[in-house]
Amino acid sequence: MGAAGERDDAAERGTIVTPSAELPPLGPEERAALGRIGERWREPRDPDELPVDPTLGRSGGPPRPTRFGRLVPIEMFTVEEPDELVATEPAHLPGSRAGRLLTRARRTLFGPPLSSASVLYERMRKLVALPVLSSDLLSSVAYGPEAMLSVLVLAGGAALGLSLPLAALLVLLMVAVGLSYRQTIPAYPHGAGSYIVAGDNLGRTPGLAAAAGLMLDYVLTVSVSVAAGVHAVTSALPGLAPLTVPLGVLVIAVLLAGNLRGVRTAGNLFVLPTYAFVLAVLALLVVGYARAAGRGFAPVSPPPVPAAEGLGLLLVLRAFSSGAVSMTGIEAVSNAVPAFRPTEWRNARTTLGWMVAMLVAL
Repeated sequence: MGAAGERDDAAERGTIVTPSAELPPLGPEERAALGRIGERWREPRDPDELPVDPTLGRSGGPPRPTRFGRLVPIEMFTVEEPDELVATEPAHLPGSRAGRLLTRARRTLFGPPLSSASVLYERMRKLVALPVLSSDLLSSVAYGPEAMLSVLVLAGGAALGLSLPLAALLVLLMVAVGLSYRQTIPAYPHGAGSYIVAGDNLGRTPGLAAAAGLMLDYVLTVSVSVAAGVHAVTSALPGLAPLTVPLGVLVIAVLLAGNLRGVRTAGNLFVLPTYAFVLAVLALLVVGYARAAGRGFAPVSPPPVPAAEGLGLLLVLRAFSSGAVSMTGIEAVSNAVPAFRPTEWRNARTTLGWMVAMLVAL
């Protein structure tokens, strides 16, 4: 049975496939290279067995996240002769003063170096993964509906009544895409997005087209999300309007530094802002419904805006595509399946369901 068939059967059984189902077997040269690595580790082993990283060794049950178990060990001594220890130079600190200052500044911004074994401990539970992976998706709620209304209003205030039918179509599209990615997660338990799925099932060219779209999406969603957020802040505090560009650059720098500190640290940093944003939007909806209830839910007439364009099919399609930007980042979970705690694919699928439900509600 091929790797794809084994992967599909494992997905149907609800189990995690082994790496051998996803990766080709090692060749003689690769096994020889791993053998040389094992000699450097001074690991006693059978010649036919592959070496194991000694930093992965843990006793007393499954690995548990610990602060110092994630960090790169600093060798204070080396063994020159039996029963003889020789002090070593401080690790990770260059000899020059400028180099030491740069290293300390980098460690302050990005945190201490992580060991290779920390990949086993840099896992997220669902409540932490939700704000980390949904920040891209949920942030588009702040400008997606506005983008749709900005196009509809070109046909006059009366055209704003089409916002509800278009929003209903967007909800159907969101649910369809969310269900598709829910099927992708167990089929690719080691993580896969549009590029891998399209390349495996449709060919190289569709895969590259999906990859190009994702690259544009990730760049534009950062720029548009940050610009929309800074615009909201400067609208509430007009005195900050001259600092619009520096504020945008500062926000991107903070996001970059937070993400480079590791998955768990980034999750802890972004939990509160994301949940605060969701609560703020929900509070806005509650206040709006309370005011509508005060007037008996009577519809409010649209503002008298003169039409700048005729209400045609192209304008409606343009409004729909502008509102569809609310779906940017919906595949983040399927790409980050290995970042979840076991059982990875099940936790990832649950988180994706929560994300789509929150997106539809907001």
